[in-house]
Amino acid sequence: MATDEMKKPRRRRADSKEAAVQDMLNAERDIHPPADFMLTAAELVAFDEIVIELPRGEWTPHMIRVAAGLARDMEAYAREMASLCDEGGVVSGAGGGPVQNPRVTITSALLRRILATRRSLSIHCRAKAGMDNRVLSRRREIQRENEGNGLDDDEGLIAKPQIH
Repeated sequence: MATDEMKKPRRRRADSKEAAVQDMLNAERDIHPPADFMLTAAELVAFDEIVIELPRGEWTPHMIRVAAGLARDMEAYAREMASLCDEGGVVSGAGGGPVQNPRVTITSALLRRILATRRSLSIHCRAKAGMDNRVLSRRREIQRENEGNGLDDDEGLIAKPQIH
Protein backbone atom coordinates (compact mmCIF):
# COMPACT_ATOMS: atom_id res chain seq x y z
CA MET A 1 0.00 0.00 0.00
CA ALA A 2 1.21 3.46 -0.77
CA THR A 3 1.53 5.90 2.10
CA ASP A 4 -1.07 8.19 0.51
CA GLU A 5 -3.73 5.51 0.95
CA MET A 6 -3.04 5.18 4.68
CA LYS A 7 -3.40 8.85 5.54
CA LYS A 8 -6.43 9.97 7.48
CA PRO A 9 -8.72 12.41 5.71
CA ARG A 10 -7.84 15.98 6.47
CA ARG A 11 -9.93 17.71 9.10
CA ARG A 12 -12.20 20.46 7.87
CA ARG A 13 -11.28 23.98 8.96
CA ALA A 14 -13.17 24.99 12.09
CA ASP A 15 -13.98 28.40 10.65
CA SER A 16 -15.47 27.13 7.36
CA LYS A 17 -19.16 27.43 6.51
CA GLU A 18 -19.54 23.65 6.40
CA ALA A 19 -18.00 23.27 9.84
CA ALA A 20 -20.23 26.03 11.23
CA VAL A 21 -23.37 24.26 9.97
CA GLN A 22 -22.17 20.90 11.33
CA ASP A 23 -21.41 22.50 14.71
CA MET A 24 -24.90 24.01 14.82
CA LEU A 25 -26.39 20.59 14.07
CA ASN A 26 -24.19 18.98 16.72
CA ALA A 27 -25.47 21.50 19.27
CA GLU A 28 -28.86 19.78 19.07
CA ARG A 29 -27.32 16.36 19.77
CA ASP A 30 -28.28 14.92 23.16
CA ILE A 31 -25.48 13.05 24.88
CA HIS A 32 -26.59 10.50 27.45
CA PRO A 33 -24.66 7.82 29.33
CA PRO A 34 -24.87 4.32 27.82
CA ALA A 35 -27.99 2.35 28.77
CA ASP A 36 -25.96 -0.27 30.65
CA PHE A 37 -24.52 2.42 32.98
CA MET A 38 -27.02 2.99 35.75
CA LEU A 39 -25.79 6.31 37.14
CA THR A 40 -27.15 7.89 40.30
CA ALA A 41 -28.50 11.45 40.25
CA ALA A 42 -25.19 12.81 41.57
CA GLU A 43 -23.25 10.81 38.96
CA LEU A 44 -25.53 12.19 36.22
CA VAL A 45 -24.69 15.73 37.34
CA ALA A 46 -20.98 14.91 37.10
CA PHE A 47 -21.54 13.28 33.68
CA ASP A 48 -23.25 16.43 32.37
CA GLU A 49 -20.36 18.56 33.68
CA ILE A 50 -17.87 16.33 31.86
CA VAL A 51 -19.83 16.43 28.59
CA ILE A 52 -19.86 20.24 28.63
CA GLU A 53 -16.05 20.31 28.54
CA LEU A 54 -15.84 19.33 24.85
CA PRO A 55 -17.85 20.40 21.81
CA ARG A 56 -20.71 17.96 21.22
CA GLY A 57 -19.39 16.96 17.81
CA GLU A 58 -16.22 15.50 19.32
CA TRP A 59 -17.98 12.91 21.50
CA THR A 60 -17.71 9.35 20.18
CA PRO A 61 -19.65 6.42 21.70
CA HIS A 62 -16.46 5.17 23.36
CA MET A 63 -15.69 8.58 24.84
CA ILE A 64 -19.25 8.75 26.22
CA ARG A 65 -18.76 5.36 27.90
CA VAL A 66 -15.44 6.53 29.40
CA ALA A 67 -17.09 9.76 30.58
CA ALA A 68 -19.80 7.74 32.36
CA GLY A 69 -17.09 5.75 34.17
CA LEU A 70 -15.32 8.98 35.04
CA ALA A 71 -18.52 10.41 36.51
CA ARG A 72 -18.89 7.31 38.66
CA ASP A 73 -15.27 7.62 39.86
CA MET A 74 -15.69 11.32 40.62
CA GLU A 75 -18.73 10.66 42.78
CA ALA A 76 -16.97 7.78 44.57
CA TYR A 77 -14.05 10.13 45.24
CA ALA A 78 -16.40 12.75 46.71
CA ARG A 79 -18.02 10.15 49.01
CA GLU A 80 -14.67 8.78 50.17
CA MET A 81 -13.33 12.30 50.81
CA ALA A 82 -16.40 13.18 52.89
CA SER A 83 -15.89 10.04 54.99
CA LEU A 84 -12.18 10.76 55.30
CA CYS A 85 -12.89 14.29 56.52
CA ASP A 86 -15.28 12.90 59.15
CA GLU A 87 -12.93 10.13 60.31
CA GLY A 88 -9.59 11.92 59.94
CA GLY A 89 -6.40 10.74 58.29
CA VAL A 90 -5.26 8.75 61.32
CA VAL A 91 -7.42 6.13 63.04
CA SER A 92 -6.89 3.57 65.79
CA GLY A 93 -5.48 0.28 64.56
CA ALA A 94 -6.22 -3.25 65.77
CA GLY A 95 -3.62 -2.90 68.52
CA GLY A 96 -5.02 0.44 69.64
CA GLY A 97 -2.18 2.49 68.15
CA PRO A 98 -2.53 5.17 65.50
CA VAL A 99 -2.49 4.03 61.83
CA GLN A 100 -3.19 5.75 58.54
CA ASN A 101 -6.85 5.63 57.60
CA PRO A 102 -7.27 3.17 54.67
CA ARG A 103 -9.44 5.78 52.95
CA VAL A 104 -6.29 7.84 52.32
CA THR A 105 -5.04 5.13 49.96
CA ILE A 106 -8.46 4.73 48.35
CA THR A 107 -8.86 8.47 47.69
CA SER A 108 -5.34 8.70 46.28
CA ALA A 109 -6.01 5.82 43.89
CA LEU A 110 -9.34 7.31 42.81
CA LEU A 111 -7.77 10.71 42.19
CA ARG A 112 -5.01 9.18 40.04
CA ARG A 113 -7.62 7.25 38.06
CA ILE A 114 -9.75 10.38 37.58
CA LEU A 115 -6.79 12.39 36.30
CA ALA A 116 -5.68 9.61 33.94
CA THR A 117 -9.20 9.24 32.57
CA ARG A 118 -9.50 12.98 31.98
CA ARG A 119 -6.29 12.85 29.97
CA SER A 120 -7.58 9.93 27.92
CA LEU A 121 -10.81 11.81 27.14
CA SER A 122 -8.85 14.15 24.90
CA ILE A 123 -8.52 16.76 27.40
CA HIS A 124 -4.99 16.05 26.07
CA CYS A 125 -4.48 17.76 22.73
CA ARG A 126 -1.55 16.45 20.75
CA ALA A 127 -2.42 12.77 20.82
CA LYS A 128 -6.06 13.35 19.90
CA ALA A 129 -5.87 16.06 17.28
CA GLY A 130 -2.23 16.16 16.25
CA MET A 131 -1.98 19.85 17.00
CA ASP A 132 -0.68 22.01 19.77
CA ASN A 133 -2.81 23.31 22.62
CA ARG A 134 -3.23 26.83 21.20
CA VAL A 135 -4.53 25.60 17.85
CA LEU A 136 -6.88 23.06 19.42
CA SER A 137 -8.23 25.49 22.00
CA ARG A 138 -8.98 28.01 19.21
CA ARG A 139 -10.69 25.27 17.19
CA ARG A 140 -12.83 24.30 20.20
CA GLU A 141 -13.66 27.94 20.87
CA ILE A 142 -14.96 28.30 17.30
CA GLN A 143 -16.94 25.05 17.58
CA ARG A 144 -18.59 26.15 20.84
CA GLU A 145 -19.42 29.54 19.35
CA ASN A 146 -21.02 27.82 16.36
CA GLU A 147 -22.93 25.44 18.63
CA GLY A 148 -24.24 28.43 20.56
CA ASN A 149 -25.55 30.08 17.40
CA GLY A 150 -27.88 27.20 16.63
CA LEU A 151 -30.16 26.97 13.64
CA ASP A 152 -32.97 29.51 13.68
CA ASP A 153 -35.65 27.25 12.27
CA ASP A 154 -38.92 27.73 14.10
CA GLU A 155 -40.94 26.62 11.10
CA GLY A 156 -38.98 23.41 10.46
CA LEU A 157 -38.04 24.45 6.92
CA ILE A 158 -34.32 23.70 7.09
CA ALA A 159 -33.43 20.13 6.17
CA LYS A 160 -31.26 18.56 8.86
CA PRO A 161 -29.33 15.30 8.57
CA GLN A 162 -29.80 12.71 11.28
CA ILE A 163 -27.11 12.93 13.98
CA HIS A 164 -26.13 9.82 15.88
